[in-house]
This record gives sequence, structure tokens and C-alpha cells, in this order.
Amino acid sequence: MKVTEINPNYCLDWPIDTDYCHHGIPLSNGRFGALLWFQENTIMVTVNRADYWDHRGGMLWNEQCHFYRLRKLLEAGAYAEAQELFQIEQINGQEKKPTRMPMGRFELKLKDELQIVSAHLDLFHAEASIVCTHPDDGEITFKATLLIDEPVLAFSINSRWLDSITVRPAYAFPEVKTYFDQFDIPPPRVVQGSGQEGWIQELPADPACAVLAEASENLLVTSHYGETKKAAWAAAKDQLEALKETAYEQLTAPTKEVWSRLWKKTADIRIPDEEIGTMYYLGIYKMLGNSMPGGIAPTLQGPWVEEHRMAPWSGDYHFNINVQECLWPAYASNHLESLLPLFNMIDSWKPLLAERAKLFTGEEDGYQMVHACDDRGKVIGKFWTGIIDHANTSWVAQLMWQYGQYARDEEFLLREVYPFMKKTLNVFIRMMEFKDGIYTLSVSISPEYGGAGNEAWGKNSTFFLTNVHFLCDKILRLATRYQIDSDYAEKVRKIRENLPPYTTGQGASGEEIYLWEGQPLAESHRHHSHLGGIYPFDTIPLEDEKHKSLVRHSYQTWVAKGMGAWTGWSMPWASILHGRMGGKDMAYTCLKLLREFFMMPGFATRHNAQYPGFTTFTGGDVMQLEAAIAASAAVLELFVQCVQGEIRLFPALPDRFKDAAFAGIRAEGAFLISGSRSNGRIDSISIYSEKGGTLRLKNPFSGKMMIERKGVKRETDASVIELETSAGETIHMRDFH
Repeated sequence: MKVTEINPNYCLDWPIDTDYCHHGIPLSNGRFGALLWFQENTIMVTVNRADYWDHRGGMLWNEQCHFYRLRKLLEAGAYAEAQELFQIEQINGQEKKPTRMPMGRFELKLKDELQIVSAHLDLFHAEASIVCTHPDDGEITFKATLLIDEPVLAFSINSRWLDSITVRPAYAFPEVKTYFDQFDIPPPRVVQGSGQEGWIQELPADPACAVLAEASENLLVTSHYGETKKAAWAAAKDQLEALKETAYEQLTAPTKEVWSRLWKKTADIRIPDEEIGTMYYLGIYKMLGNSMPGGIAPTLQGPWVEEHRMAPWSGDYHFNINVQECLWPAYASNHLESLLPLFNMIDSWKPLLAERAKLFTGEEDGYQMVHACDDRGKVIGKFWTGIIDHANTSWVAQLMWQYGQYARDEEFLLREVYPFMKKTLNVFIRMMEFKDGIYTLSVSISPEYGGAGNEAWGKNSTFFLTNVHFLCDKILRLATRYQIDSDYAEKVRKIRENLPPYTTGQGASGEEIYLWEGQPLAESHRHHSHLGGIYPFDTIPLEDEKHKSLVRHSYQTWVAKGMGAWTGWSMPWASILHGRMGGKDMAYTCLKLLREFFMMPGFATRHNAQYPGFTTFTGGDVMQLEAAIAASAAVLELFVQCVQGEIRLFPALPDRFKDAAFAGIRAEGAFLISGSRSNGRIDSISIYSEKGGTLRLKNPFSGKMMIERKGVKRETDASVIELETSAGETIHMRDFH
């Protein structure tokens, strides 16, 4: 419930000077996706499906891949032997990994008299508009929408305006052809004639996929699977046959209604920086397109894999930052249901995760995830530091915990989160050693630091310690709340008390957080994992005196090492970290740097910087979604933070923005909050309590404030406001002066 209303500009102008599919307008229903881009008077339509995989290959997990064997080899310096434990299935003598598949594109050449003059994306209805001029008919607008409940792209364009439709399946591009030929994927069968254009792609171990376009009342594009190529083609033809006579507005009305409902519940922001506003709303749009409620869990490129090459990094599930960033805005933006596709997918993996925990550590009651896998949970590669990175599992547990907190869903916390955390911790316990009353993680890593080299691991990595302490704290909280598992709780309490919360060492300014024992942050590094206790795990109480100097020194070293080896997804996380540590202007500046260095025309985010001088990661045009989406979470953090069980308002919005507002931001405890400030002072705050419970709010005003609830007003100057609320209650607050 939005207590106040903000009316954002949902209509975005789009560049028409494009030379790459990811410069285009993204459309998606969470499963089927399209990118509309332009070459002279041709509309390029790149299509893909988020569930389109070649599942063959992957890591051969066996009894040799055991943690204790790996630890012994690493401690002996036998790195080559350690790497040999992990092997990839081979096809035709070459390593083969599961991968997302490119699909192809259609090129819609308009009549010569038509000229494309502008393009727009209406976020509120998920509809693209392409404006053309005609010497006789004047301005003509073609619209396009991807139907919410069918794998169909609908275009309000018919054959009168089309000169030709060119079919370009992915196999037509050299890089894809090389891959297909290398791994025995047959060429597609191209089908043309009778007003129908498309292709059928057979795969060696997955269903055949048919892609079909037909121009009649509208231009429709669809993609369907079948056990045979004949069945796939028949399904595609039947789909278009059923819809081709329906008027565009009638066809797309249900889709527009679904999207409008999604936007009506979305948290809104108003900030006097148009680019930041666009970044926020496009990020939410892409999050929904990549993880639509009831759809598919979010991957690196979602339903927008490009057509001209194989998907970078297999377009897979990366669980050491990327999947998480794709869902970070779901909490505060009020789209908790976008997390459910991920949770449902992982739920289907649980037998596999249990088997893997037993194989790798001998744990009979555990779950273990890895760095990179396909949609069936199969390990993509043999990146050994990613395989032992059990924090991938606990980071999913953290997402689940936050869902329970933001929804105030006690049943979910007890039924789903508690068992998952317990099984995750059990595997960590197997990886620990206990000696002289102290627990030690003798082999641990800090994600991607050192790659997979000889120096990529150490004892008691801060990231692992942070994850273990997060699990211990939450397990004990639930065990105490529900009076369960007393024996296990005592075991967990012992671990928490006898395992360090982080690893420290001497830095230039004093004691600081190290990556692992003996390893400071010695160089710029894109993964801010050693600061994960600040965000997202929130295990370090920043206002506690014993942590202040440690955090300050760690912050200074992090800043001193700089951004020279950062990538696109580093920037939103850095923005949030700066904001949590009081750096308002730097929190904002990180978002501006993301826009300048890592965003293409149309705000699609890149892994590498688009020109040199900022970072050593430059060149290439790899699009990844997580940075664009996580940027929305970073924008929301400017307005509302949930830290150590306390809600803070306008905590990181730079003072330069004298006038700003937000509406309907969700906070922990299932509170929906709105607020505004003008002339640099907060005007008012309104808080809707969805389910009742305790509200803990840091006083957002400079001193005395007025609280109004249920028609009764009272004054307070408390630094932290703590109120017991009723479900459905709205509380209003304003400056007393």
C-alpha cells in the first residue's frame, strides 16, 4: 500500500542509432524475450527464451571430488593435482559445458517510403513504439508487446508496410556455427513461404525448438518446443493460427493490465536527476522481465541472449554475486514474488544438493551449491575455488531469510528457511577443524580473488566467516523464538562463540579486515566480499565502538586500492557500501560512474567498461543484467535502509538533493513507507504496517517529532522510535517545528 502517490514518467525515449542487439528495446514475459533495434529502415527483432538450453556436458562429480582430498593437496602445494580432481565431460575430444542457447533474429525491412524517426518504451504497459514518417500518410506508429501469458511477440504492423522479412537463425553467425559444428548440433531448417517465416532447430539431448513469424492482421512471432521438429513446428503454427485474426489492442490488453498492476504496487522515487530515475525504473522493469512472478529464475542475460554468439559464461546461474544482484531490488521495491522462481528452482534441486553435500564433505544432512550451474543444478565448469565456495549456499539462505523478514512470513521462516540454513551450516561444520577450543576454516576463499591460482585460498576467509556467523545468528534467533532444537542450538552457540567473526591484520591506517589470514586487500578487486558483513549480510554493527575503527581502516584501504579492476556489477554494490558507511555523495557517484562507464545506449549494462581509463576491464560488449538491476537496489538504499533491525530514512541521499520523495518502499517487518523532503528538510513520513509487529525507526528528523496514529498525536525526541503496530495501521510522522 502506497500511503502517498508519486507519478513517475514511465515513457522512455529510445535511441534509434543502434548497431548491436543490446542497444535495443527489451521486451519480456519472463520466459520469452525480444530486443528491438534498428538499422536504417529495418527493425531488427532478436528473440530468445530463458529456458532454451543445451544441457549436455558439465563437471563429472564423483568420489574423487572430496573436500578432504582437496584440502590435503592444497596444503601440500600440489595445485595441479588439486585441479585434476575436477573434470569436464568431453564431446569430440573437447570439454563441453551446459549452456544457454542463442536463438536468432528477424529483420523487418520497411517499405522504402517509410523512415524510422523515433522509438519509445512505455514501461507501465511493457510496450514499444516505433514512429515512422511516410510522404503521403504522415506519421505512423507501430507498437509491439510481448504477451504475458503466451510466448508471442505481437507487432501492430502488417504486410502493407513490410518490404521483406529476413530470417537469421543463430547458426547463420560464424561463432555460433563453429560451436554447433564442434558439438554435433545440426543446422536449423529454415522455413519460408505462405506468409510464414522461421526455422526449426533440433538439439541432440533437448527438445526441438521452432521459431515462427507470420504477418496478417498483425505481425506475430512465437517460439515453441516439441519432442520432434514436426511437433515443435505444429505447436508454433497452431499458436499463431489461434491469434492472427485478433486485433492488436484486444490481443495485448491482458498483458498491459498485468504490467500496470505490477507497476501500481512498485515503490516509487522522485529525485532531481533524470538519469538516476530512469536507471531505477528500467532496473525494476528488467528484474521483472528476468524473474517474472510465476516464471523462471534469473540468469546472467535472462531472456535476452544475443543471436550472434554463444552466451557469455554460458548465460548460467552464478551464485557468488550475480543471481543475488538480479534480485536485490525485489525487497524494497515491493516485489517479493520475484524471488519465488529462484526459491522454487532450488527447491527442485534439493535431492541433488543433498547428494553433493554427502559426496563432497560426507555430510548426511546438508545442502551444497556451487558457483556456476545450469537450470538443473549441474555444475558448469571446473573452477575449483567456485566449487568449494560454500558461501554460494548460505547466500541463497540469506535471500530466503530476507524474504521472510520483509514479508513478515513466520511460517516461511520456520518451514523453509530454518531447515535450509541448518543444512547449509552442517556442511560448513564439516569444512571446519576444532582445536584448542577454536574453530577454523582451514581452506576458504574470497570469491574470485586470485582466480583459480595457487594463491587463491587461505585460512579463515572473512567472507566464509561472515556467512557462518550469519547462519549462526539466524538459526539461534529462530531456535529461541520457537523453542526448538535446543541441542543443535547449543552446538551453534559454541561455534559462534569460538569462531572469529572476520580475519584482521595490520593495514596502512591500523587494524583492518583481511581477506583471509595473512592476505590483505593488496590490489583493486571487483568482488567486495571481505566487506560483506556490512552489506548484504549485516553482521557487523557499524555503530558499535569496537567496530568503528576497524571498519574505517578497512574502508580507507578499499578506497586506496581503487576501482581499477572493477566491473559493471561492482558499482551498485559499492554504492550501497558507501551509503551504509556514511558516504552519501560517493553512493550517488558510483551510480553515475556505472552509467558513464558500464551502460550502453538504452541503459543495458556491460561487464567491462566501454572505454579505457577507469578500469583494466575494458573492451568487448558482453551484456549482463545484474548491474542494471542492482542499481535499482542502490537507488532505493539512498531513501531507506534496514540495518541491524532498524529502519533508516533518507540515510544516503546526498545533501545536494534538497527536494526528493519516495512512496511505498517496503522495509523489514512488512512496513510500507513513504516520505518527502523539501528545502533539505524532511516534511513528513507515513508508514503502513501490513501485518502488525514492532517498528524500530531511527528518528529521521533533527530532534523532536510528532507521531500521529489512530487519531492521537504525541511528541517525542527519542533517537530510536519503537512502536507496537497493528495490522493495517498507518502511522504519520512530521517534524515538530
